[in-house]
Amino acid sequence: MSDDEAINQKSNSETGQGDTAIASSSDRSSTTADDTQPENKTRRVDDELGIGILLGICAAIGYSGANLALRQLAIPNDPGWAVWVTANKAIPAALIAWFMIFVQWSRGEPGLPPGRMIWRLILVGLVMQYAGNFMFQWSLSIGGLAITVPVCFSMLIIAGAWMSRLVCGEEITPKTMGAIGILIVAVGMLSSGAGSATTSMGHADSWQTTALAILSAAVSGVAYGATGVVVRRLVTGTLTIPSSLVVLSTTGAVTMTAHAFLVDGPEKLFKLSEGHWPAIIGAGVMNAAAFFAVAGSLKRIPVTFLNILNASQNAMCAIGGVMLFAEPVTSPLVAGCVLTMFGILLVDRGKPAD
Repeated sequence: MSDDEAINQKSNSETGQGDTAIASSSDRSSTTADDTQPENKTRRVDDELGIGILLGICAAIGYSGANLALRQLAIPNDPGWAVWVTANKAIPAALIAWFMIFVQWSRGEPGLPPGRMIWRLILVGLVMQYAGNFMFQWSLSIGGLAITVPVCFSMLIIAGAWMSRLVCGEEITPKTMGAIGILIVAVGMLSSGAGSATTSMGHADSWQTTALAILSAAVSGVAYGATGVVVRRLVTGTLTIPSSLVVLSTTGAVTMTAHAFLVDGPEKLFKLSEGHWPAIIGAGVMNAAAFFAVAGSLKRIPVTFLNILNASQNAMCAIGGVMLFAEPVTSPLVAGCVLTMFGILLVDRGKPAD
């Protein structure tokens, strides 16, 4: 073979390799372009919204079950017992969160939030436990499910919408405003049986008792709304779900348990009837499952959308109160359940977090 032929053969070989490299590069570029196609991005957004909605519905079911168990544990005129129930409700969530933190540590990943964030989360946890969980349980012991759940959620939706607008910059569309208005009307109807509900809890049918139950539930709703906005901000920012929830739930488990022991002492707290333990364990487990579902949902959908999904608890708990605790069935209760469903269907889905 001559030198010229050898040079031409080498040149052709290099050209062929170059064409192959160019084709391979073109394939990679095509694959990358496919990943960024608008329809693929839209599909991913819809998937995230779907997961967020599913988690929100699961949270509503879990919280409804927890609320029915908490209603069974409600004892009138016993704030110490309400503190003890609140403490036990927080323990399963704390245990699950710590297990997830240890798993992260075993993988060499950071677990707890930075030190400067821990103190802020402790403060938020105290607000959530005392203004949220304790006041909710106290309202249950006065007014039952008929007052507590509807009033709590009306304030949760209003406070959550307002604070999410200020803190997270979430848009409140006209459809969402209409849904909120419908839900407030539904709350009014569901709360129309307040007098008979307080009587069923062993209290006199008086405006003072009703007002105290409504006030306690309203404070609880505002606290829950504020906590939801904080969790939304954290889980869509730099913190993971376990690192956010471990501090909130541990704060409740430790502080509320210590408070209950100081108020009533171990003798009273550990002398529980056999019927109490299944309700206490059930409320704690369902609350933990719902708590993590809420955090996962808040990572994907706006606060107001999740709160309106969770408003289905109004209807679930009203039906549960009738079936399990002989709370009265009234026409406003039925109309309130129907309006609740209509309001949920009307709400604007919003956009998932980036």
